[in-house]
Amino acid sequence: MGHRPFSTAASSSQILRWLAVLIIAASALLAVPATAKAQPAAVKAKPAGDPVVVSLGDSYIAGTGGRWAGNSDDFLFNRGGTDRAWSRSKGEFFGSSDRAKIYGATAGGCYRSDSAPIISATKAGLTLGRPVNLACSGAHAANVLRASEGGVGLRGEKPQDDQLAALARTSQVKLIVLSIGGNDLSFPDLVFQCITAYTLRGSPCKSKQQPRLDVALPAMGAAVGAVLDDVKATMRDAGYADSDYRLILQSYPNPLPTAQEDKYTGHWRVFKWTGGRCPFTDPDETWTATTLTPEVTGTLEKTAQRHGASFLDLSNAFDGHELCADGTSHPLGDPSAADAEWVRFVDYSGQGEYAESLHPNYFGQQAVGRCIAKAAVATGDSTCTGVPDKGLEGLRLTPR
Repeated sequence: MGHRPFSTAASSSQILRWLAVLIIAASALLAVPATAKAQPAAVKAKPAGDPVVVSLGDSYIAGTGGRWAGNSDDFLFNRGGTDRAWSRSKGEFFGSSDRAKIYGATAGGCYRSDSAPIISATKAGLTLGRPVNLACSGAHAANVLRASEGGVGLRGEKPQDDQLAALARTSQVKLIVLSIGGNDLSFPDLVFQCITAYTLRGSPCKSKQQPRLDVALPAMGAAVGAVLDDVKATMRDAGYADSDYRLILQSYPNPLPTAQEDKYTGHWRVFKWTGGRCPFTDPDETWTATTLTPEVTGTLEKTAQRHGASFLDLSNAFDGHELCADGTSHPLGDPSAADAEWVRFVDYSGQGEYAESLHPNYFGQQAVGRCIAKAAVATGDSTCTGVPDKGLEGLRLTPR
């Protein structure tokens, strides 16, 4: 039997169908990688937990010094009403002080007080969320960085950014306020050198400390910048965009008046040691107020600008309420923020603890808290300024 001749029309139709199948298949194969490349990377969903506001950093924001509502020469009972840790049970005569009433389990360690600035901010009207205080007394920049970035824990706790990471996964972080850099400048040693200069009647400490600071300030700025970058990276890894929360770097309030504003003048000068417990030479007081504090503030401000954080200048927040400032007094009972010092005096008398010295006290922490509450709802960078002879209501926030 002979073969049927091949149909040209049929062959063309079949060829077209085969070509169509091949084209569709090739298109499908090519579309897979093209579509995959076009898809954005998966974004982690933000947690649906409760909103929180967080403090990170060192003793100035942890709450060290919050036990004291002003300073007093009184060593009996509640120290002229200033010792918030004091209580007297029925039958007791002198009563006793329990620092755990103020610092809880962190007494003698991180010193997180019940009046820490982030807590005081919420009491002053900050409604963004529940306060969470992760700051710790003695913290350097390295104690904030995540362990994966070279950070190290402090006082038995993980690095603060690792703690922040865990919090950010379970709660909605709305605000982060950071205070860091002072310990990287060896501020405690600077204070000791200045006290020694006064006690031994030597040359003012500024002559030796200023050259050291000139070298240390840039390094401090770099360390703080690394912390700001790591905070932002921590939040991104938890699924946050930079716009989902506010990041504020705060400066340090000036603790000392100038020599002209010191209430111990003339023959009263001897009481700087025995009464005021502000053992600093006149030149060192003025240097602290007019040079040291502004230079530290300037470095922190530039760092905040370079690393995309808001800046809160607190350098003049304690105006008229610095340690031994003219117009302040030591209460004999019922202390008032209007005329009290907002800085804990240098406690070498055993009334409290030396570690609390030169830190914002109960009134000072409330003042910083009010500044934070105002800055959190303002736009851009801010300056918070106090008013002599006025209480906490005298604080004013202005744009920088």
